[in-house]
Amino acid sequence: MTMRLLVEKKRLKSLFEAVAVFVFFSMVLLIASGFPQQTTVKSDGQQIVISEAQEPDRMGLTLLPIIYYTPETRIAFGLGSLITYRFGLIFKQARPSTMFIGAIYTQLKQFTLQVKPEIYLKNNSLFIAGNFLAERFPSKLWGIGPDTSDAMQEVYTPQRFLMELGLQKKLGQNLPLYLGLKYRLESTRIVEIEPGKLLDQELVPGSHGGLLSGPGLLASFDNRDNIFYPKSGLYLQANINWNDHFFGSDYDFLSLQLDLRNYHQVGENQVLALQALAETSTGNVPFYRLPRLGGDSLLRGFYNGRFRDMNLVAFQAEYRFPVWKKLGAVIFGAMGSLANRFRDISFDNLKYSAGLGLRFKIIPRENANLRVDLAVGPGTYGIYFKAGESF
Repeated sequence: MTMRLLVEKKRLKSLFEAVAVFVFFSMVLLIASGFPQQTTVKSDGQQIVISEAQEPDRMGLTLLPIIYYTPETRIAFGLGSLITYRFGLIFKQARPSTMFIGAIYTQLKQFTLQVKPEIYLKNNSLFIAGNFLAERFPSKLWGIGPDTSDAMQEVYTPQRFLMELGLQKKLGQNLPLYLGLKYRLESTRIVEIEPGKLLDQELVPGSHGGLLSGPGLLASFDNRDNIFYPKSGLYLQANINWNDHFFGSDYDFLSLQLDLRNYHQVGENQVLALQALAETSTGNVPFYRLPRLGGDSLLRGFYNGRFRDMNLVAFQAEYRFPVWKKLGAVIFGAMGSLANRFRDISFDNLKYSAGLGLRFKIIPRENANLRVDLAVGPGTYGIYFKAGESF
């Protein structure tokens, strides 16, 4: 009992230190984005200052009962709101900023509460993104590696709290290149496990959860014509995250993710969307932070996290086209491979899936859709009913 109290005391101390670091880093990011600005327009050689009162605010609010279905959740329901806004001069010449607020409960007794703001400032020259989440989410694990069998399946229940805040600044006037910092604080407890399985025997890192804390670097290029339903443009993001005991983390590891997306308009309102993704990790990575295949975004048809390992490479394509009025459709395919070492990734362990889906426009002004996808792969399939595109 005394040992357990000491462990809990140490955990609380680490959590306090990590929260303090997160708050300090967040204040730095917010202060950096809050420098005063002056908006001017030149006309006939004269500089005219436009007052904010002359510019009307623009705000859209969509309140929706949340109902969706995925293999990971079965039927999920809740309440959410998507706020899109361009307030006065600060946002007027920027992309629409958004804030998602939602609470979800699922058929598998999973619960999620999330607040996710994405804010564009100063003619898109500053971008602030946050993610604040609390959840209790029973999930499945098949071990680590590309060759795990279905017989290894076990159910576990993590309880997770996440706080993440990042600031990106545009480099140059005309080039949509962004560079930024972020801080991520994540506390996970594995509150339920199956006796005799991998987690019970502590055979994988993170079997009992732990605290992750550390800064990260972001670099991105983004010239998409629309953030909800791009018809043209390129999106490239490099994401480096460092967790270390120095920041109060229970695990020391470094992770890198490269995400490339390209959108081509191939006909009237027809789009070919492409995505290539690479992830690599080094150090003592808990199993729930390893690169993974499956889910509603990448390699649909496979359970989210059906395969996970230290390194991952994946590619997917989607052809999007209109059907009738607000109704559209897509055809998609994906493939990916994992390995403990990046050089060992090969076609021998290739996973793949394909499918089709329907789209219904719920916010015509911003081209935001509801989607229904059916995906199949070797010995597996998945049905997904969610808001927004998969990528």
